[in-house]
Amino acid sequence: MHLKSLAAARTGGALSAVVLGSLLVAAPQAAAADVTCSSNVYTRTFYKNTSFSGSPVKTDCDSTISQSWSGSPVSGLPSNNFGVRWSVTRDFGSGGPFTFTASATDGVRVYLDGVRKIDLWQGTGDTARSKSVNLTVPSGKHTLRVDYVNWTGAAKVTYAYMPRTSATYDKTKPLAPTGVKTAYNTTTRKTTVSWSASKEMDLASYSLYRRPVGSSTWTAVTTTTARSHTDPLVNPDDRTPYYYEVRAKDKAGNTSSGSTDTIVRPLPVVTSLTGTYDKATGKVTLKWPLNTEPQFDHYTVLSNDNVDGSYVWVPLGTTQGNTWTTGPVTADGETRHYRVLVTNDGGTTTYNPSRLDSTATNELWLDIPDGIAPAYAPDLTLGSCAGGIKATATDYTPAPIRDFFGFEIERREAGTNTWSVALHKAYDPRLDPAEATVCDPLPADGRTYEYRARTYDTAGNYSPYSEIRAMTVPVG
Repeated sequence: MHLKSLAAARTGGALSAVVLGSLLVAAPQAAAADVTCSSNVYTRTFYKNTSFSGSPVKTDCDSTISQSWSGSPVSGLPSNNFGVRWSVTRDFGSGGPFTFTASATDGVRVYLDGVRKIDLWQGTGDTARSKSVNLTVPSGKHTLRVDYVNWTGAAKVTYAYMPRTSATYDKTKPLAPTGVKTAYNTTTRKTTVSWSASKEMDLASYSLYRRPVGSSTWTAVTTTTARSHTDPLVNPDDRTPYYYEVRAKDKAGNTSSGSTDTIVRPLPVVTSLTGTYDKATGKVTLKWPLNTEPQFDHYTVLSNDNVDGSYVWVPLGTTQGNTWTTGPVTADGETRHYRVLVTNDGGTTTYNPSRLDSTATNELWLDIPDGIAPAYAPDLTLGSCAGGIKATATDYTPAPIRDFFGFEIERREAGTNTWSVALHKAYDPRLDPAEATVCDPLPADGRTYEYRARTYDTAGNYSPYSEIRAMTVPVG
């Protein structure tokens, strides 16, 4: 046995380490609650024994495991028979092939997610020995732990992990970049794209791509190691939208898929427009999603109205909000057309074509209820029919301009106030004039009956009543 191992054997805890060798398993100790290390920096704990038991003497942070101690590493720790543990949890991105390398005098063990990958656990004197292993690290977050013990003499330990960047071994594509953001400058008409740092440890560069909305062809804008870039393309009219995406490339030449496509609309758009008509007030209320783009300035609301015999888009006003209530609108049963335009802080406004466009997201075709009744009462004549009174309603309005759908004839007994419907019927469109007739069966008891008639439209509006006509049924 080596002299250093013999020295270890003379102490209880160290003897157990020598005898048990790789069978020794020490339960991890919790780091001091008041120590928080930066991302990807090791939490380091010192123990005054080689079994990592009891409370740590000290806990601190260590960015690199590369130590050479002669004597006690920290106050309160013996020069011999002490242990040091390093632990860090980090994101390995897409993972892939890595090399773990450790070198130490006496004992060092390396764990990945609690699984031992390097085991050098015996006294060595003052001469360090090394070991490297090649392994594949899965994607995502993983925990590294390094346990080191010094039984006696010089205390030296180093550990490093690094990706294998040869294309021979690394076939794993990097993860697609995330956190892509865009900013459009309405003065220069250029777009700046930025993105989050990649988790990959073997990143070589980023590539930025652009394509117009509606095209499937990407154009390479730049390759860079930075995490932002201003596209030199000057948007021709502030109205052409583009998609941007970022791809990552590693040192083995593997390229990621593209980031989530991010659309840049120099001129914000109204993505939907809805409206309601209030019968009580006669007003239309329009609503649309509020734009939050930095370059947004205001909206202009328009109505398509008849001006001097032609329909044109008439501005109703401007707003920075996302609702608008019009003045009273006649309930004429017609379709009203509304449009909302956007103006950006560079003064560019949405195209405003004179024609109607039923597919435009910023245009609304709103059916207004018909609240206008037929203007004229029909004529009413009475006569006899088998078993009763024949009532005929007639309207002489020419067929092309009729504003009613049918006739209704009501009857009551003379001297009473209660009317009942004797006929409710659509007129025959083939007839001119329009006409509807009912043979109202009544008992032959000599009573007198009164009749009146009116027309109605498809919205349920009724015309004025005709004059009341009366007729007596003869006694049978």
